[in-house]
Amino acid sequence: MFSTFAGTLPDAAAAGRRKAKGSGKGKGNGQDASSPSDPDAPRSKRIQVTRACDSCRVHRTKCDNNQPCSNCQHRGERCSNDGSSDIRTMPSAIRYIAPTLNTLSRLTPSREIQRLRSRVHDLEQRLQQQHRDTATASLATPPVSFAPSPASTATKLDPPRNERQSPKKYWEGIYTSTAQCQQTQYYGPASSFYYIGRMSSHLAIALQQPHADHHMQPNSASRTFATPTSPQRGSLDDVAVTADGPTAADTLTGTQEDYFLDLFWQSYHCVLQIMDEAEFKEHYKSLWVAPGRSRKPSALVDIVLALCMQYGVAFVPRTSATTQTHVDVDGNDATIAGRWLYRRSQTLLSAELESPSIMTLQCHILAVYYLCNASFQNMAHSTLAVAIRTAQILGLHLEPPESMPRKTRELRKRLWWTLFAVESKTCMKLGRPMSAQISEATCSLPADDHELALLSRSSCASSEDNVTWHTYNLQNTMLILAAHTVYLAFHDRCAEVLAATDGTTLYGDAQALETCAQFLSTGMESLHSWRHGVPNGLKTRRRAAGEPLSTDKSPLDLELYAPAWLQRQRLLLELLYHNLSMNLYRPFITFSTVPSSSSSLQLAQGHAVACVDHAIAITGMMHQILTEGDMLRGWHEAFQWQWNATLSLIGYTLAYPLAPSTPSARRAIDSAIDVFETFGRNFAIAASAANVTRDLVFKADILIFRASGNGIMTPATPSSSELGGLQANAGADYTGQGAMFQADMEPSGMFQNPLSGMDMAFTVDSFNSFEPMLAGSSNMANLWNFSQD
Repeated sequence: MFSTFAGTLPDAAAAGRRKAKGSGKGKGNGQDASSPSDPDAPRSKRIQVTRACDSCRVHRTKCDNNQPCSNCQHRGERCSNDGSSDIRTMPSAIRYIAPTLNTLSRLTPSREIQRLRSRVHDLEQRLQQQHRDTATASLATPPVSFAPSPASTATKLDPPRNERQSPKKYWEGIYTSTAQCQQTQYYGPASSFYYIGRMSSHLAIALQQPHADHHMQPNSASRTFATPTSPQRGSLDDVAVTADGPTAADTLTGTQEDYFLDLFWQSYHCVLQIMDEAEFKEHYKSLWVAPGRSRKPSALVDIVLALCMQYGVAFVPRTSATTQTHVDVDGNDATIAGRWLYRRSQTLLSAELESPSIMTLQCHILAVYYLCNASFQNMAHSTLAVAIRTAQILGLHLEPPESMPRKTRELRKRLWWTLFAVESKTCMKLGRPMSAQISEATCSLPADDHELALLSRSSCASSEDNVTWHTYNLQNTMLILAAHTVYLAFHDRCAEVLAATDGTTLYGDAQALETCAQFLSTGMESLHSWRHGVPNGLKTRRRAAGEPLSTDKSPLDLELYAPAWLQRQRLLLELLYHNLSMNLYRPFITFSTVPSSSSSLQLAQGHAVACVDHAIAITGMMHQILTEGDMLRGWHEAFQWQWNATLSLIGYTLAYPLAPSTPSARRAIDSAIDVFETFGRNFAIAASAANVTRDLVFKADILIFRASGNGIMTPATPSSSELGGLQANAGADYTGQGAMFQADMEPSGMFQNPLSGMDMAFTVDSFNSFEPMLAGSSNMANLWNFSQD
């Protein structure tokens, strides 16, 4: 009804227009509805963003509040607005973690740890009880969980020991003295010393006469001298071992050194491929600084010369040896020839411990061979540990860099795998754990192609079937890898069985013994696969259509015009295969009474037959090789294989005097004595081995006569359960490795009565002075499970 009109001054109107322009910032499109051409229209408002994204805040740039914003799209960053960039100062960080700290402060650490420990202990108890129940039930039907092949061995090198987490109770070994002093050393159940202890205990009961283990071992340098550098007999207290140089009589002339070095390239170099021939000869030439003067000392040259003197002196007959001294090891024995060179080499190596080189490692490996040949097994084992650490310091367990020349890379590979092979053989021989963990090695297996063979040794040509000089090295490594994997898996399985039965040995439980025999049958397939994969050019042919690398007893067909290096590689590879297989089967030669029928031990008895068949194969090969040539004459490792095979033959004859394979084993023992006599012309330990073998085979003949003469079984013979089962199967076949072992039992008249013309009241002391030991014991298993201080 009434209207009010308000007038405005010019200055107030201008202020109103500025205010209107400022209020336009909140519009959706940021533009005023008035025409831009209108001078009185209000200006557009500036865009307002409630909170910039984290990235724009960090970069301090303008954010358009889109999701994602244009800046983040341009920079390619994640656009977020969760406040993750707020923690930029110490106070903000403390505020951020305060809730977490409050939560942790309310916990009681000791109570929580105690609760977790109790929980873990309860779970461990349940797991152990469940395993005991499972393992006990599995004795009747053991699981087949190990079937390696060469391919898997070469690619997956982790031993199964780390994969099995079941409780284990490892097989006890033996503590016995094998060196010059009376201090005892430990040897595992796979060692020949443990096997000798079992035979000694069996003879103590069978002949009712105590036997000492050391009388069943031949004389050796380690049993005569405290160290290979000892100048005379005696203990370490009586011998001053120094690092003085050689006497005038010991010093070799340049011509003599050339002779022994040539022996190395003809013998060890083809099987121990750890040195470059051209580089070594260049190094040797640099040591002769002036004509008419002696060469400068070199650890590598010294140990090579020592090893070759040990081999070369073995060719020299011991014409001065009398009947009494024929078996005594003295300072002139071939096994310790070149000992002053070995001593000087070790002295020079002591200065390289902090900064070793490839040459240092080569010296250690050659020193291991020298010590093994001289029968110082424990010193060799210790030297191996130093060699392993040296190789790891040099990084040889890792794959060589591609930046290295191929020749250098392959030499590093051969060094590592040669060292691994030597340690595997030594540890399996002594029954001790290894130092080199294959699971930590990434070095691939060495190559063996023709191009590499020409780079490494230009004078070597390829043979048939693409066999080169390096093929032996590769096949030897694969063989030892397969055998070592089987060895670890088998002894792990034995440990599980012993844990389930709470026993110390397998020989008191027939079911446990057969369980382990079945497991070994599966594992041995890897060695059979390796045997079939060996190139024909690396196999020694057989006469009468015999099969190489087999136990068919067929004679060798030695190739007349084959290179000497190839013949040596063929023979040594096959002998090593038989030796490794024999050792894996030997635990199933049982001396104790197993309370079970023979039918439940079919696999175990088959493995015992397989063991003796491999021993017969070694003996037959060695006898023929030494009779028809000198390829292995003076080869100390070949003698050690023959001694190991002879122990298996004698043990089998003692344990199974009426078995179908016993006559073949008995004839092989006679051949083994001939082999020892041949070696004994050159070094005393072999002559001593022949005497020990004669003594043991005499006792074996006594047990054979008791078991077969007029069908009378005396209480001193092995158990009737073992003999009865073998007599009942006298005409049957044995299936040890899938092959057929025909019974070749001869009439009992083939064995002459060893007691004829002799007073029946004789004692064993009439033939060998055994010390009284463990007399009156009736528990055979306990006789050789003992410890000595």
